[in-house]
Amino acid sequence: MEKLEEKKQLIDYSDRIIGDIQGDYPGPTIIAMAGIHGNEPSGIEATKHILKKIKDNKTSLHGRFLGLIGNIQALQEGKRFIDEDMNRIWFTSILDKIRRTPIAEILTAERRETKKVLEIVDPILESAGNENPVIFLDMHTFSAEDGLFVISTRDERNITLLAQLSVPLIFGIEKALHGTALKYFQNTGNIGFAFETGQHFSASARKNATAGLMCLLVASGVISASDIDDFPRYYDYLNAQTEALPHKVEFLYKHIIEPGDEFEMRPGFKNFDKVKKGQWLATDRHGKILAQRSGFVLMPLYQDQGEDGFFIVEECD
Repeated sequence: MEKLEEKKQLIDYSDRIIGDIQGDYPGPTIIAMAGIHGNEPSGIEATKHILKKIKDNKTSLHGRFLGLIGNIQALQEGKRFIDEDMNRIWFTSILDKIRRTPIAEILTAERRETKKVLEIVDPILESAGNENPVIFLDMHTFSAEDGLFVISTRDERNITLLAQLSVPLIFGIEKALHGTALKYFQNTGNIGFAFETGQHFSASARKNATAGLMCLLVASGVISASDIDDFPRYYDYLNAQTEALPHKVEFLYKHIIEPGDEFEMRPGFKNFDKVKKGQWLATDRHGKILAQRSGFVLMPLYQDQGEDGFFIVEECD
């Protein structure tokens, strides 16, 4: 497989709020954030589809459904990021500084984007309670072919909710990824997970994201399956995409890319391909990079931007 080129997007992403529907009945608030990386627009299109479906069906909501765009400038340029990875700066101290700094004095595009996101989500988090929690869904795609999965903690609330989606659950990766929006939302005491839906810009990624989002809204009780005339179509489609994949896996290893490494993933690896310890997976300027553990390879990198070369995971209970 050749490296996936960043693709210029010719879409106007000027409106950060994709849609915001407040239900007539109490319930959780689902925040679906898409496009925190500018080469990952699939979640935006999926969120638009679901919002339209809800409006067309005149569906009653128990709670609130908010769709947000993360990195508008990077999306407009079709790049993962402009100055720095927007999904690696969500540390409490950095967010505090971003909140306190006038936007004209913020030096990077991603921190300016983050400030605008915080202006929307901060009031929601401040008003959240145990009875009606916030459920944060961080929607992503990847550069490899095939696969979809959810990155989650072992929080019982997460597992209970996500088990209804029948999508592979990846545990432990959040410990190896620092400064993510997902980890920030989890640390607020709310429910949070990342949904990796497929290869960048692919039709399958959009379909996977759409089906997953619809199933999440039903599983969380925000909408009723009976209110969506063709809900079984979404559920059956999602199950068909995941029936051959492991249900739960645990993080084992991450290959870190450092500046100047000249990292190159060997062609042909797909998500959940089995690999053996010692197998040749990639190359950098020092030579071959061999698998340090046996297991499944996850998110092999076939793009220029990014600091995570690949992950290795193993099936677990």
